[in-house]
Amino acid sequence: MTATPSTSTSSVTDGALADRLAVRDVLERYTHAMDRADEALMRSCFTPDADLSYFGGMRRYTGSEFADVFASFLERFGFVDHSMSSLRITVDGDVATADMHLSATMELADRPIVLVRWVKVTDELVREPSGWKIAKRRHVPYLQYESPTTAIDFPGVGGQDPVEP
Repeated sequence: MTATPSTSTSSVTDGALADRLAVRDVLERYTHAMDRADEALMRSCFTPDADLSYFGGMRRYTGSEFADVFASFLERFGFVDHSMSSLRITVDGDVATADMHLSATMELADRPIVLVRWVKVTDELVREPSGWKIAKRRHVPYLQYESPTTAIDFPGVGGQDPVEP
C-alpha cells in the first residue's frame, strides 16, 4: 500500500495543532456534558455571556443560562448520545471557528422510542486565561426521525438488558 502525499498548501505548526486540539477538547467536553447532564462540565465550555442560538434561533441563551437549564431539557430522555462529524476547526490567534454536524440519539424516558436528530453547529471560540471557550453558537436542526426500540439481544448470550454496575 502506498500513501498519497497531501496536496494541502497550508502548514500546521505545533502551536496551531495544539490550539486545534484544545478547541476540539471544548467540543468533546460539551458532548460529554450533554450525555451525562453535567452542569459544571457544561459551564466550562462557554463564556458566561456567550450568544447561543438553538433550534434555528427558536431558543436563545447566554452561556450561564444554558448551563443552568440544559439538564432539565434532558429529563424526558433516558439514554442520550451526541456524536460529532464533519468537524472543521480554524484558528486565528485568540479566536477560532468550528463547523460541524452533531447527531443526537435520545431514548424517550416514558416510551420505547428512540429519537435521532442531526444538527449543523457553527461555533466561534475565544482563548481566555482558563483556555478556549465557546463565545457564539448557531445550532440548526436539519433532519430527525423516531423509531421504536427493542430489547437488547446478544446472540448466544440472551436477550436480557445489561445492568450498569
